[in-house]
Amino acid sequence: MGHQRLGRIAKSRKWRAVVDGVMGGGGLASDDIGRIAALTLDAAGPALRNGTNDAVLRHTFYLLTQIALAAREPDWRGRLAGVGITLSEDASLFDLTVGLHTAVDRQARLAGYTSDLGEMAQQAAGEALAALAGNQATTLFGSGGEHLQKAIRGLSTRVGFAELGQAFFGRFLSRFLGFYLSRVTAQAAGSSRVPSVAAMSQFDAALEAHCWQSARIVQDFCGQWYSKTEYVEGIDSRNTSRFMAVALRKLSDELSQQRAEG
Repeated sequence: MGHQRLGRIAKSRKWRAVVDGVMGGGGLASDDIGRIAALTLDAAGPALRNGTNDAVLRHTFYLLTQIALAAREPDWRGRLAGVGITLSEDASLFDLTVGLHTAVDRQARLAGYTSDLGEMAQQAAGEALAALAGNQATTLFGSGGEHLQKAIRGLSTRVGFAELGQAFFGRFLSRFLGFYLSRVTAQAAGSSRVPSVAAMSQFDAALEAHCWQSARIVQDFCGQWYSKTEYVEGIDSRNTSRFMAVALRKLSDELSQQRAEG
């Protein structure tokens, strides 16, 4: 089974602009993050647009929709088993994320490849679930299947899935941009721009926060699509793929607009 890697960005004018943005004089400030993120996406845009053809990425988001919908069902474990996620009666949130990863890996084997984008999506999906359902899945009385289902049920409404969508796309975008930016920040380590490991960590945290905020552009879109599509025709892999293409384009346009306004 092959692995589809994003590879290296050609040393183009757009990529040199990213390098100049990171390596320029003075320390990296919070005001730099939006500009650098937009420059990076401008240089790496083709790879992100190609993500709409990535079966692993698409399937990961499809499974997020099915996890949310399953939480509404009396036999939610049975519904999850139908999409390849097997849980025990006392499953924890960790078990759910493992089941998600296992189901995505199975899909990757069927597709005949794994991919960098798919791995980023898996990580983003698990982090999004943990961030939004983690506290509710563990109570003073412990954790287990009943607490887990109740926690996930909160993400099964239009508003809940809107938040889940923002969390997923924000983390995915952060990982995507960070994939490329890590090469530049590593080169800048020890310089006046990135003088220490702590400075690099602060930069990474600022990038993640910026991507999460930028993903607000798809928050309502995620909730409305999820609610309407499930009501009208049911959510399946085909309409999920169409949704992903639009959502990724909205994210790309948002960062481009931020650059223009900056």
